[in-house]
Amino acid sequence: MEALARFHPWIIHTPIALITVGFLFELVGRATDLGWWRKAAFAMLIVGVLGAGAAVLSGEQAGELAEKQGVPEAPVDEHEEAGKLTLWLGIAAVVLRAVASRTGRARAVVSGLALALFLATAVAVGVAGFRGGHLVYEHGAAVRVNGTPVVQPRSESGGAGKGEPGEHVHEHEGR
Repeated sequence: MEALARFHPWIIHTPIALITVGFLFELVGRATDLGWWRKAAFAMLIVGVLGAGAAVLSGEQAGELAEKQGVPEAPVDEHEEAGKLTLWLGIAAVVLRAVASRTGRARAVVSGLALALFLATAVAVGVAGFRGGHLVYEHGAAVRVNGTPVVQPRSESGGAGKGEPGEHVHEHEGR
């Protein structure tokens, strides 16, 4: 399954884009009372959550490789936790949105809760994306120079140390 790790940088853009844009579509659909915006938002949420599932699966292996590369464990774990939170919030938002029309008088409450979960999912995917970018641009996760992973030196405290500015030209794997 380590083969999935190399696709993580490509996979993660699906949930980031679709969940975020889907939430904006949901807001426009509610503001304009045009159903197609909301249907499109729901489709984006579903595909975004599926993408979040693939990102979590590929991220498990990518995290292990990053730690072998010298990236500190704590920021890797924080990024993974944000990704898993995104997945679970997204699943809950999809389920509530799917059952909202079948809840009778409670429809407004369930729909409102689904909207709140959609917002929470969009925030969580933003946090996960920010933390993932930090892993790459601050810690060099998955960074290769001439095809060889850049190994972070360990500082005296046991974490990865910072290199000198301009020391290497880094290329993100998959770009």
